[in-house]
Amino acid sequence: MKPTTDARAVMDFHMARPTVSMFSITNLRDYGMGGDHPKAMTFWTHGDPIMDVLGLTQGGIVLPVFTTTPDAAPVLRGRPIQGIIGQADPVASLHKALGLPDGTLHRREPHFELSLDALKMPDTRGLRLVPLREMDRATLINWRTQYGIDALDLTAQEAGLQAMQAVDDLVTGGTHRIAMHGDTPVAMTGFNSVVGDTVMVGGVYTPADMRGRGYARAAVAMHMAEARRNGTTRAVLSAANVAAATAYTAVGFEQVGEFMIILYDTPEVAHG
Repeated sequence: MKPTTDARAVMDFHMARPTVSMFSITNLRDYGMGGDHPKAMTFWTHGDPIMDVLGLTQGGIVLPVFTTTPDAAPVLRGRPIQGIIGQADPVASLHKALGLPDGTLHRREPHFELSLDALKMPDTRGLRLVPLREMDRATLINWRTQYGIDALDLTAQEAGLQAMQAVDDLVTGGTHRIAMHGDTPVAMTGFNSVVGDTVMVGGVYTPADMRGRGYARAAVAMHMAEARRNGTTRAVLSAANVAAATAYTAVGFEQVGEFMIILYDTPEVAHG
């Protein structure tokens, strides 16, 4: 693979396949190439026209988007790697080729897509969505902390530290919603990324004492309906567990592949 500074060509490649490229698209759009921000990107490409793109954030997250099987490991040799995220097969191959250990979080997840004209609305009677700013910060931090433990396999201390910053960012960004049943908050839903007419669903959480009542699927569906009214036509996501997958398929999401997430507490040096 060869390095590139052609941001337009890289963006065009990713925009042609947004279902598997949302992280790269968002980082390139919002933070650019070669900067100091942890999400600023470096890219390598393979093929002419481009068939494969390997992305690396300044913070050490590897983002492969491949249509073939390029020899990508050599360009990462000696670099500190904080994680690898993407379609399962390229991620697994890179992980092996780089000689990296298993991650603190090391998981294959079913990857889903939904055309919003096929959205199936569950029973949402008695429910409404409100912005995160209408919920007290302490409860939001508690929810986000438990989300980090349940969905990201973080320790309670790590989850708590991440939650404080995440909550402030989410409130400011306006990307997430709280589902209310009367005056009781029952679930959270959100978009980790918004690219053109596509959203990536993320941060979905229901507190333990509210689970099993269909609140998560209702919250997601209501948020999808809101997005559809605003011009969104497609949603993508990965499911962290069977219960989440069941909730998503119930509102119309269909599995289109597998994603793999490998994350480390501290960077590992690539030996590929």
